[in-house]
Amino acid sequence: MKKVKSFLIICSFWLFIGLTNIIAQGPVQTIKGRVVDADSEISIPGVNVVVMETSPQKGTITDMDGYFMIEDVPVGRYTIQISFLGYEPAVLSEVLIGSGKEVVLNVTLKETFQQLNEVVIKPQQRKDKAQNNMATLSARSFTVEEAGRFAGGWNDPSRLAGSFAGVTMAEGVNDNAIVVRGNAPKGILWRLEGVEIPAPNHLNGINNGGGIETVFSMNMLDNSDFFTGAFPAEYGNAMSGVFDTKFRKGNNDKRESAFQIGSQGIDISSEGPFKKGGDASYLFNYRYSTMGLIGQLADMDVGLPNYQDLSFKVNLPTEKAGTFSVWGIGGKSNVAFEPDEDPNEWETSWDNNEYDTGSEIAAGGINHRFNFGHKTYVFSSIVGAYDGFSNVSDQLQRDGSMIPIADHSEDNYRLIMSSYLNHKFGNRHTNRTGVTYTNLSFDLDIQGNPNPGVEDELVRIAYQTDNSYMMQAYTQSKFRVAPTFDVNAGINFTYFGLNEELIPEPRLGITWRFIPKHSFSLAYGKHSRLEPLRFYLAQDEAGSYLNPDLQVTKADHFVFSYDWRVSDNVSIKIEPYYQKLYDVPVLAGGSESLINYEWDMYFTDPLVNDGTGSNIGVDVTVERYMKDGYYYMVTGSFFDSKYKGGDGIERNTSYNRNMVINLLGGKEWKVRENNLLSVNGKLAFMGGNRFTPPDQELSKESEMVVLDESKAFEWQEENKLFVDIAVNYRINRNKVSHVLILQGKNVLMTEEMFGWAYDFKQEKVVSHGMTMIYPFFSYRLEF
Repeated sequence: MKKVKSFLIICSFWLFIGLTNIIAQGPVQTIKGRVVDADSEISIPGVNVVVMETSPQKGTITDMDGYFMIEDVPVGRYTIQISFLGYEPAVLSEVLIGSGKEVVLNVTLKETFQQLNEVVIKPQQRKDKAQNNMATLSARSFTVEEAGRFAGGWNDPSRLAGSFAGVTMAEGVNDNAIVVRGNAPKGILWRLEGVEIPAPNHLNGINNGGGIETVFSMNMLDNSDFFTGAFPAEYGNAMSGVFDTKFRKGNNDKRESAFQIGSQGIDISSEGPFKKGGDASYLFNYRYSTMGLIGQLADMDVGLPNYQDLSFKVNLPTEKAGTFSVWGIGGKSNVAFEPDEDPNEWETSWDNNEYDTGSEIAAGGINHRFNFGHKTYVFSSIVGAYDGFSNVSDQLQRDGSMIPIADHSEDNYRLIMSSYLNHKFGNRHTNRTGVTYTNLSFDLDIQGNPNPGVEDELVRIAYQTDNSYMMQAYTQSKFRVAPTFDVNAGINFTYFGLNEELIPEPRLGITWRFIPKHSFSLAYGKHSRLEPLRFYLAQDEAGSYLNPDLQVTKADHFVFSYDWRVSDNVSIKIEPYYQKLYDVPVLAGGSESLINYEWDMYFTDPLVNDGTGSNIGVDVTVERYMKDGYYYMVTGSFFDSKYKGGDGIERNTSYNRNMVINLLGGKEWKVRENNLLSVNGKLAFMGGNRFTPPDQELSKESEMVVLDESKAFEWQEENKLFVDIAVNYRINRNKVSHVLILQGKNVLMTEEMFGWAYDFKQEKVVSHGMTMIYPFFSYRLEF
């Protein structure tokens, strides 16, 4: 009996010691991931992975498939060093470790140019460098953590990109449409999982390429790339910029979930293995808008957007047949407004505009990757995509009559098949060659009013159900000519079946690291982008096509870059650029040009490819990555964006703000050992938007806004100053994290001008805008 008591006392003692250690240790988490070759993307076994700030130091090596796992890492921020003989070491700094979700890192290592033992290379990290190894300049990666931390980011990729050099918001803070180096938002290519998709924004049809929110949640994304010019050859059908986004793989070791509620919506997400010990995993996220719930409770069409979306990815690795993945996105949104029945309540022509607008988007596909040895892999996809847009809009009149504005319905379907082969010939040369076939089906029923202040009837713009196709083929290579000199070269061929146009697009980029920490880069690219299909299919009153031979808009991009790595966590980049646009569709003899695209452009006359344009400017970035609890980024873009319409007169484009300066930064503190508090801010000073001034006399006659197109975009707002703030608080508990986010966008209540409106009391056209703070708050539970 005494022995039993002694045994129980000893067990109790060690249990107490163990519990004390657990409590003293606090919340811990697992860091895991995979290390691959940067060029071949094949896994590297035996790589050393070390968490630098741990004591005793924690680390491991990758297994035969390149995977690693480090358990029981206390929560906080850490620097992780990855090294392997024959490869340049890498450092991931300030990686955030929370208690609610395991941290998954996908790391690429570049093979050293020199022979072994010739030189010792210091580990370094460039958080601004693109994931795509073929990029020369005008490219950077972005992370989910940045989108949640940066003030004004709103967990939205487009709004996050609005802080980068060369990017301005198209209309301000009320939507996420962005202007890249003076180009219209419609010129941006969106890719998801390696394939082009429709612009993934809710209500993208009425926001000229943007929308109120990106369809997929940032919670789904892996590290992704954003390009602003001279893109690699694999990016076809892109004019101004590229979002190359990827969904992350779900956790294949344990099930994890998250619940989020806030001003933008309610999110539910989950991920995990299909069965314990298996390699297959799933990941999904569903969201419903808060504004939509408010609108339903009010049971009124008060102009509040209503949207919901679903995203998912299933990862299915096999032993011998490669890796399959099945993914998809879907989003539905609408907004409607019913004017007051009493005309005496109308103050401006925005108050008597009745509309009902909806948009839908869906895309889903199957991807397959198969490795041939250690230097070659093939990546193939088959994808279906759909985007639809509808708008019925009328302008009510005081006498009870109604002027129709639009009855617009279009449905676009795409079937995409693509495949590319990536081969690493050695540490000096890697090539990627691929083809893409896109079947374009469409159902258009579009009626519009080209002159609402003058005409009171709709005109048939397009009425067509048919299909066409687009084919792309490309090859691109990266040559490491010398330890300090790289060349990226390639060409893309695009063929558009509707107008039977073949477009060769050469791309070339060089980088010279002329002294340590300093480099020059130079790049050229020819690029093109299809216009919305309705312009190629426009019809006259007899049903004949107006633009059967309309060509695709094209541009030559010339970019120079100087890059200075001031220290391990501070960099300076200067990029002057020039873009020449040509074959732009315009109206003969007029100022109208698709360079200044808006969704309600309705033409009853043929378009011709006589338009041109130019964008010239310089982008500057000074960035300090997160270290010692603080970060900052200063970006400046100074540019001039001009165009010539069918009348041959050079004018400012509607997006020519001339300049934008962003100051972004934040400070983070540890609170109660395990929690993190951060305060972040953004200051944006930019030139005003440009508008075509109204014709006051004609506007007064019709009590509607009638523009003077002979003075297109001659009027510009005053310079604007926008200030955003954000406070984030993360509470880490054992296996659970609570994240509180509070943001204020436009806290100075700077007035935003959306356009013109006819004022019934003043009997003249006045500027129409909004002065308000946009609140963003959310609570997120990770477990």
